Amino acid sequence: MNVLYLSYTGLLEPLGQSQVLAYLRILAREHRITLVTFEKAEDMADAEAVASLRAVCEQSAIAWQPRRYHRRPRVISTVYDLGVFVWVALWQALKTRADLIHARSYIPTFVALLVGGLTGKPFIFDMRAFWPDELVAAGRMKSGGAMFRLVKGVERLCLRRALAVVSLTEAGVDHMRAVYGAAVKDARFMVIPTCVDLDKFQPSSKAGGALTTVGSVGSVLSGWFRFEWLMAFFKALAEAEPSVRMRIVTREDEGLIRARAEQAGIPAERLEVFGTPSSRVPEAIADLSAAAMFFETGVAKLGSCPTRMGEILATGLPVVANPGVGDVGEIIRRYGVGVLVEAASPEAMRQAVGELKALLTDPELPGRCRAAAESWFSLERGAQCYGELYALAKRRG
Repeated sequence: MNVLYLSYTGLLEPLGQSQVLAYLRILAREHRITLVTFEKAEDMADAEAVASLRAVCEQSAIAWQPRRYHRRPRVISTVYDLGVFVWVALWQALKTRADLIHARSYIPTFVALLVGGLTGKPFIFDMRAFWPDELVAAGRMKSGGAMFRLVKGVERLCLRRALAVVSLTEAGVDHMRAVYGAAVKDARFMVIPTCVDLDKFQPSSKAGGALTTVGSVGSVLSGWFRFEWLMAFFKALAEAEPSVRMRIVTREDEGLIRARAEQAGIPAERLEVFGTPSSRVPEAIADLSAAAMFFETGVAKLGSCPTRMGEILATGLPVVANPGVGDVGEIIRRYGVGVLVEAASPEAMRQAVGELKALLTDPELPGRCRAAAESWFSLERGAQCYGELYALAKRRG
Protein backbone atom coordinates (compact mmCIF):
# COMPACT_ATOMS: atom_id res chain seq x y z
CA MET A 1 0.00 0.00 0.00
CA ASN A 2 1.03 3.64 -0.41
CA VAL A 3 1.95 5.31 2.89
CA LEU A 4 2.63 9.02 3.38
CA TYR A 5 4.83 9.44 6.47
CA LEU A 6 4.99 12.92 8.02
CA SER A 7 7.72 13.95 10.46
CA TYR A 8 8.64 17.39 11.81
CA THR A 9 11.84 15.79 13.11
CA GLY A 10 14.61 15.87 10.52
CA LEU A 11 15.89 12.64 9.04
CA LEU A 12 19.43 14.04 9.31
CA GLU A 13 19.09 14.21 13.10
CA PRO A 14 20.14 11.16 15.17
CA LEU A 15 16.56 10.81 16.43
CA GLY A 16 15.25 10.82 12.87
CA GLN A 17 17.60 8.04 11.87
CA SER A 18 16.96 5.84 14.92
CA GLN A 19 13.22 6.49 15.39
CA VAL A 20 12.01 7.15 11.84
CA LEU A 21 14.33 5.72 9.21
CA ALA A 22 15.09 2.52 11.14
CA TYR A 23 11.40 1.56 11.17
CA LEU A 24 10.71 2.69 7.62
CA ARG A 25 13.52 0.62 6.13
CA ILE A 26 11.74 -2.46 7.45
CA LEU A 27 8.24 -1.30 6.52
CA ALA A 28 9.39 -0.35 3.00
CA ARG A 29 9.93 -4.05 2.26
CA GLU A 30 6.16 -4.39 1.90
CA HIS A 31 4.86 -0.83 1.46
CA ARG A 32 5.62 2.16 -0.77
CA ILE A 33 6.76 4.91 1.59
CA THR A 34 6.86 8.63 0.84
CA LEU A 35 8.59 10.49 3.67
CA VAL A 36 8.21 14.25 4.33
CA THR A 37 10.58 15.74 6.92
CA PHE A 38 11.71 19.19 8.02
CA GLU A 39 15.48 19.56 8.18
CA LYS A 40 17.61 22.12 10.00
CA ALA A 41 19.75 24.37 7.79
CA GLU A 42 23.01 23.28 9.42
CA ASP A 43 22.18 19.63 8.77
CA MET A 44 21.28 20.26 5.12
CA ALA A 45 24.58 22.14 4.72
CA ASP A 46 26.45 18.85 5.17
CA ALA A 47 26.33 17.76 1.53
CA GLU A 48 28.08 14.46 2.22
CA ALA A 49 25.60 13.47 4.94
CA VAL A 50 22.65 14.45 2.77
CA ALA A 51 23.96 12.44 -0.19
CA SER A 52 24.63 9.44 2.02
CA LEU A 53 21.14 9.54 3.50
CA ARG A 54 19.54 9.95 0.09
CA ALA A 55 21.40 6.85 -1.06
CA VAL A 56 20.12 4.88 1.94
CA CYS A 57 16.55 5.99 1.22
CA GLU A 58 16.86 5.11 -2.47
CA GLN A 59 18.26 1.67 -1.65
CA SER A 60 15.28 1.11 0.67
CA ALA A 61 12.79 2.46 -1.90
CA ILE A 62 11.80 5.35 0.40
CA ALA A 63 10.87 8.56 -1.44
CA TRP A 64 12.38 11.21 0.85
CA GLN A 65 10.95 14.74 0.50
CA PRO A 66 12.91 17.06 2.85
CA ARG A 67 11.80 20.63 3.54
CA ARG A 68 13.51 23.48 5.42
CA TYR A 69 12.83 23.78 9.15
CA HIS A 70 12.52 27.33 10.51
CA ARG A 71 13.16 28.04 14.19
CA ARG A 72 12.88 31.87 14.41
CA PRO A 73 10.81 33.80 15.23
CA ARG A 74 9.39 30.94 17.29
CA VAL A 75 5.62 31.15 16.77
CA ILE A 76 5.67 32.68 13.29
CA SER A 77 8.21 30.14 12.02
CA THR A 78 6.11 27.24 13.28
CA VAL A 79 2.97 28.65 11.67
CA TYR A 80 4.86 29.11 8.40
CA ASP A 81 6.22 25.56 8.52
CA LEU A 82 2.72 24.29 9.29
CA GLY A 83 1.38 25.98 6.16
CA VAL A 84 4.16 24.51 4.02
CA PHE A 85 3.59 21.14 5.67
CA VAL A 86 -0.12 21.11 4.78
CA TRP A 87 0.56 22.04 1.16
CA VAL A 88 3.37 19.49 0.67
CA ALA A 89 1.44 16.72 2.44
CA LEU A 90 -1.69 17.37 0.37
CA TRP A 91 0.31 17.40 -2.86
CA GLN A 92 2.15 14.18 -1.97
CA ALA A 93 -1.06 12.46 -0.81
CA LEU A 94 -2.67 13.18 -4.18
CA LYS A 95 0.46 12.52 -6.24
CA THR A 96 1.23 9.15 -4.65
CA ARG A 97 -2.42 8.18 -4.17
CA ALA A 98 -1.69 7.54 -0.52
CA ASP A 99 -3.82 4.92 1.21
CA LEU A 100 -2.70 5.96 4.70
CA ILE A 101 -1.07 8.96 6.41
CA HIS A 102 1.33 8.11 9.23
CA ALA A 103 1.95 11.22 11.37
CA ARG A 104 4.80 11.27 13.88
CA SER A 105 3.96 13.54 16.83
CA TYR A 106 1.54 16.44 17.12
CA ILE A 107 2.26 18.98 14.38
CA PRO A 108 2.35 16.29 11.66
CA THR A 109 -0.89 14.88 13.09
CA PHE A 110 -2.57 18.28 12.88
CA VAL A 111 -1.50 18.27 9.23
CA ALA A 112 -2.79 14.71 8.77
CA LEU A 113 -6.14 15.70 10.29
CA LEU A 114 -6.57 18.41 7.64
CA VAL A 115 -5.17 16.46 4.70
CA GLY A 116 -7.02 13.31 5.70
CA GLY A 117 -10.24 15.28 5.86
CA LEU A 118 -9.66 16.71 2.38
CA THR A 119 -8.65 13.39 0.79
CA GLY A 120 -10.76 10.98 2.83
CA LYS A 121 -7.67 9.00 3.84
CA PRO A 122 -7.17 7.55 7.34
CA PHE A 123 -4.27 8.63 9.53
CA ILE A 124 -2.24 7.23 12.42
CA PHE A 125 -1.64 9.55 15.39
CA ASP A 126 1.86 8.44 16.41
CA MET A 127 1.87 10.76 19.39
CA ARG A 128 5.22 9.78 20.95
CA ALA A 129 4.64 11.82 24.15
CA PHE A 130 2.30 14.49 25.57
CA TRP A 131 3.63 17.50 23.67
CA PRO A 132 1.27 20.18 25.09
CA ASP A 133 2.08 19.11 28.63
CA GLU A 134 5.79 19.09 27.81
CA LEU A 135 5.51 22.71 26.63
CA VAL A 136 3.81 23.65 29.90
CA ALA A 137 6.47 21.88 31.94
CA ALA A 138 9.19 23.67 29.96
CA GLY A 139 7.56 27.04 30.58
CA ARG A 140 6.76 27.61 26.90
CA MET A 141 2.98 27.42 27.28
CA LYS A 142 0.62 28.38 30.08
CA SER A 143 -1.56 25.61 31.46
CA GLY A 144 -5.19 26.58 30.99
CA GLY A 145 -4.31 29.40 28.62
CA ALA A 146 -6.01 29.96 25.26
CA MET A 147 -3.25 28.27 23.25
CA PHE A 148 -3.14 25.30 25.62
CA ARG A 149 -6.90 24.83 25.40
CA LEU A 150 -6.75 25.08 21.61
CA VAL A 151 -3.99 22.49 21.29
CA LYS A 152 -5.68 20.12 23.76
CA GLY A 153 -8.93 20.49 21.87
CA VAL A 154 -7.25 19.53 18.60
CA GLU A 155 -5.50 16.68 20.43
CA ARG A 156 -8.87 15.35 21.57
CA LEU A 157 -10.19 15.58 17.99
CA CYS A 158 -7.15 13.71 16.65
CA LEU A 159 -7.58 10.98 19.26
CA ARG A 160 -11.19 10.51 18.18
CA ARG A 161 -10.64 10.57 14.42
CA ALA A 162 -7.35 8.68 14.07
CA LEU A 163 -7.43 5.16 12.70
CA ALA A 164 -5.07 4.29 15.56
CA VAL A 165 -3.14 6.08 18.29
CA VAL A 166 0.43 5.03 19.07
CA SER A 167 1.78 5.71 22.57
CA LEU A 168 5.32 5.14 23.75
CA THR A 169 4.10 3.81 27.08
CA GLU A 170 1.34 1.87 28.76
CA ALA A 171 1.27 4.60 31.42
CA GLY A 172 0.42 7.09 28.68
CA VAL A 173 -2.54 5.03 27.48
CA ASP A 174 -3.83 4.66 31.03
CA HIS A 175 -3.60 8.43 31.49
CA MET A 176 -5.51 9.18 28.28
CA ARG A 177 -8.29 6.76 29.16
CA ALA A 178 -8.57 8.28 32.64
CA VAL A 179 -8.58 11.91 31.44
CA TYR A 180 -10.65 11.65 28.27
CA GLY A 181 -12.95 8.82 29.31
CA ALA A 182 -15.86 8.34 26.93
CA ALA A 183 -14.27 10.62 24.33
CA VAL A 184 -11.66 7.94 23.55
CA LYS A 185 -13.66 4.81 24.37
CA ASP A 186 -13.58 3.76 20.71
CA ALA A 187 -9.95 4.76 20.11
CA ARG A 188 -7.55 2.02 19.04
CA PHE A 189 -4.38 2.37 21.14
CA MET A 190 -1.12 0.55 20.51
CA VAL A 191 2.02 0.85 22.65
CA ILE A 192 5.26 1.00 20.65
CA PRO A 193 8.24 2.31 22.68
CA THR A 194 11.34 3.98 21.29
CA CYS A 195 12.79 0.81 19.82
CA VAL A 196 16.40 -0.23 19.41
CA ASP A 197 18.31 -2.01 16.67
CA LEU A 198 19.40 -4.93 18.84
CA ASP A 199 21.99 -6.00 16.28
CA LYS A 200 23.94 -2.81 17.03
CA PHE A 201 23.79 -3.22 20.81
CA GLN A 202 25.18 -6.61 21.71
CA PRO A 203 25.77 -7.95 25.26
CA SER A 204 28.94 -6.49 26.72
CA SER A 205 31.79 -8.63 28.01
CA LYS A 206 31.73 -6.43 31.13
CA ALA A 207 28.06 -7.13 31.83
CA GLY A 208 27.63 -8.79 35.19
CA GLY A 209 31.22 -8.10 36.19
CA ALA A 210 32.72 -5.92 38.87
CA LEU A 211 31.55 -2.36 39.49
CA THR A 212 34.23 -0.41 37.61
CA THR A 213 32.55 2.43 35.67
CA VAL A 214 29.07 3.90 36.04
CA GLY A 215 27.86 6.43 33.54
CA SER A 216 25.11 8.42 31.94
CA VAL A 217 24.65 8.61 28.17
CA GLY A 218 22.91 11.50 26.43
CA SER A 219 21.77 14.98 27.46
CA VAL A 220 22.15 15.81 31.15
CA LEU A 221 21.70 19.59 31.01
CA SER A 222 18.24 19.62 29.46
CA GLY A 223 15.26 20.75 31.49
CA TRP A 224 14.05 17.15 31.61
CA PHE A 225 17.13 15.58 33.19
CA ARG A 226 17.69 15.73 36.96
CA PHE A 227 21.37 16.59 36.95
CA GLU A 228 21.44 17.13 40.71
CA TRP A 229 20.19 13.55 41.21
CA LEU A 230 22.98 12.22 39.03
CA MET A 231 25.54 14.19 41.03
CA ALA A 232 24.08 12.92 44.31
CA PHE A 233 24.32 9.35 43.03
CA PHE A 234 27.88 9.85 41.78
CA LYS A 235 28.88 11.33 45.14
CA ALA A 236 27.45 8.36 47.04
CA LEU A 237 29.19 6.05 44.58
CA ALA A 238 32.54 7.83 44.98
CA GLU A 239 32.33 7.60 48.77
CA ALA A 240 31.35 3.91 48.81
CA GLU A 241 33.69 2.69 46.07
CA PRO A 242 37.06 4.52 45.91
CA SER A 243 38.11 2.78 42.69
CA VAL A 244 34.95 3.28 40.65
CA ARG A 245 35.06 5.80 37.81
CA MET A 246 32.13 7.95 36.71
CA ARG A 247 31.43 8.89 33.12
CA ILE A 248 29.08 11.24 31.24
CA VAL A 249 28.87 10.67 27.50
CA THR A 250 27.27 13.76 25.96
CA ARG A 251 27.82 16.46 23.35
CA GLU A 252 26.97 19.17 25.86
CA ASP A 253 29.37 21.72 27.40
CA GLU A 254 32.10 19.74 29.17
CA GLY A 255 33.33 22.78 31.09
CA LEU A 256 29.89 23.52 32.50
CA ILE A 257 29.32 19.89 33.46
CA ARG A 258 32.68 19.68 35.22
CA ALA A 259 32.08 22.95 37.06
CA ARG A 260 28.72 21.76 38.36
CA ALA A 261 30.19 18.36 39.24
CA GLU A 262 32.95 20.04 41.23
CA GLN A 263 30.35 22.07 43.14
CA ALA A 264 28.59 18.80 43.96
CA GLY A 265 31.77 17.34 45.39
CA ILE A 266 32.59 14.86 42.62
CA PRO A 267 36.36 14.11 42.42
CA ALA A 268 37.49 15.60 39.10
CA GLU A 269 40.11 12.91 38.52
CA ARG A 270 37.44 10.18 38.65
CA LEU A 271 34.96 11.85 36.29
CA GLU A 272 35.15 11.49 32.51
CA VAL A 273 33.11 13.76 30.24
CA PHE A 274 33.20 13.39 26.47
CA GLY A 275 31.07 13.23 23.34
CA THR A 276 30.99 10.52 20.73
CA PRO A 277 29.43 10.04 17.28
CA SER A 278 26.13 8.15 17.17
CA SER A 279 27.90 5.23 15.50
CA ARG A 280 30.10 4.77 18.57
CA VAL A 281 27.40 4.95 21.23
CA PRO A 282 27.17 1.11 21.45
CA GLU A 283 30.89 1.01 22.22
CA ALA A 284 30.55 3.74 24.88
CA ILE A 285 27.71 1.89 26.61
CA ALA A 286 29.42 -1.50 26.46
CA ASP A 287 32.35 -0.07 28.44
CA LEU A 288 30.15 0.61 31.48
CA SER A 289 29.18 -1.56 34.45
CA ALA A 290 25.82 0.18 34.85
CA ALA A 291 24.04 3.34 33.72
CA ALA A 292 22.12 6.02 35.61
CA MET A 293 19.27 8.17 34.32
CA PHE A 294 17.07 10.49 36.34
CA PHE A 295 14.25 12.51 34.77
CA GLU A 296 11.60 15.00 35.83
CA THR A 297 8.20 13.45 36.48
CA GLY A 298 4.60 14.61 36.03
CA VAL A 299 1.95 14.29 33.33
CA ALA A 300 4.38 15.38 30.60
CA LYS A 301 6.66 12.41 31.30
CA LEU A 302 3.99 9.69 31.55
CA GLY A 303 4.17 9.28 27.79
CA SER A 304 7.98 9.35 27.60
CA CYS A 305 10.27 6.43 26.93
CA PRO A 306 14.02 7.16 27.34
CA THR A 307 15.72 5.91 24.17
CA ARG A 308 18.93 5.05 25.99
CA MET A 309 17.20 2.64 28.36
CA GLY A 310 16.59 0.09 25.61
CA GLU A 311 20.15 0.44 24.35
CA ILE A 312 21.60 -0.04 27.83
CA LEU A 313 19.48 -3.09 28.61
CA ALA A 314 20.31 -4.61 25.20
CA THR A 315 23.96 -4.43 26.20
CA GLY A 316 23.18 -6.51 29.29
CA LEU A 317 23.63 -3.68 31.77
CA PRO A 318 21.32 -2.59 34.61
CA VAL A 319 19.78 0.86 34.99
CA VAL A 320 19.57 3.13 38.03
CA ALA A 321 16.57 5.45 37.60
CA ASN A 322 13.63 7.16 39.26
CA PRO A 323 10.01 6.03 38.85
CA GLY A 324 7.25 8.20 37.41
CA VAL A 325 8.73 8.36 33.90
CA GLY A 326 6.61 6.41 31.44
CA ASP A 327 7.06 2.67 31.96
CA VAL A 328 10.60 2.90 33.38
CA GLY A 329 9.58 1.81 36.86
CA GLU A 330 7.39 -1.01 35.56
CA ILE A 331 10.15 -2.40 33.34
CA ILE A 332 12.73 -2.35 36.14
CA ARG A 333 10.35 -4.05 38.58
CA ARG A 334 8.96 -6.58 36.10
CA TYR A 335 12.31 -7.83 34.85
CA GLY A 336 14.55 -7.07 37.83
CA VAL A 337 17.01 -5.09 35.70
CA GLY A 338 17.88 -2.12 37.82
CA VAL A 339 17.46 0.03 40.90
CA LEU A 340 14.69 2.56 41.49
CA VAL A 341 15.53 5.68 43.50
CA GLU A 342 12.74 7.66 45.16
CA ALA A 343 14.72 10.69 46.39
CA ALA A 344 18.02 12.53 45.92
CA SER A 345 18.94 12.44 49.61
CA PRO A 346 22.35 11.04 50.63
CA GLU A 347 20.59 8.18 52.42
CA ALA A 348 18.54 7.22 49.36
CA MET A 349 21.58 7.35 47.10
CA ARG A 350 23.72 5.28 49.46
CA GLN A 351 20.96 2.69 49.52
CA ALA A 352 20.84 2.74 45.70
CA VAL A 353 24.59 2.11 45.52
CA GLY A 354 24.23 -0.83 47.88
CA GLU A 355 21.37 -2.30 45.86
CA LEU A 356 23.34 -1.88 42.63
CA LYS A 357 26.36 -3.69 44.07
CA ALA A 358 24.14 -6.56 45.21
CA LEU A 359 22.37 -6.71 41.85
CA LEU A 360 25.65 -6.98 39.96
CA THR A 361 26.52 -10.18 41.85
CA ASP A 362 23.54 -11.93 40.23
CA PRO A 363 24.93 -14.07 37.36
CA GLU A 364 21.53 -14.04 35.61
CA LEU A 365 21.34 -10.22 35.47
CA PRO A 366 22.88 -9.74 31.97
CA GLY A 367 20.47 -12.29 30.51
CA ARG A 368 17.47 -10.59 32.13
CA CYS A 369 18.57 -7.22 30.81
CA ARG A 370 18.91 -8.54 27.26
CA ALA A 371 15.59 -10.38 27.51
CA ALA A 372 13.86 -7.18 28.68
CA ALA A 373 15.29 -5.29 25.70
CA GLU A 374 14.21 -8.00 23.27
CA SER A 375 10.71 -8.14 24.73
CA TRP A 376 10.12 -4.39 25.12
CA PHE A 377 12.44 -2.47 22.78
CA SER A 378 13.00 -4.67 19.71
CA LEU A 379 13.04 -2.66 16.46
CA GLU A 380 11.71 -5.63 14.52
CA ARG A 381 8.81 -5.98 16.97
CA GLY A 382 8.06 -2.27 16.73
CA ALA A 383 8.04 -2.38 12.93
CA GLN A 384 5.77 -5.44 13.08
CA CYS A 385 3.30 -3.48 15.23
CA TYR A 386 3.28 -0.63 12.72
CA GLY A 387 2.78 -3.20 9.98
CA GLU A 388 -0.33 -4.44 11.77
CA LEU A 389 -1.74 -0.92 11.77
CA TYR A 390 -0.95 -0.54 8.07
CA ALA A 391 -2.75 -3.82 7.43
CA LEU A 392 -5.74 -2.51 9.39
CA ALA A 393 -5.86 0.54 7.11
CA LYS A 394 -5.70 -1.69 4.06
CA ARG A 395 -8.58 -3.84 5.28
CA ARG A 396 -10.71 -0.76 5.96
CA GLY A 397 -9.77 0.80 2.61
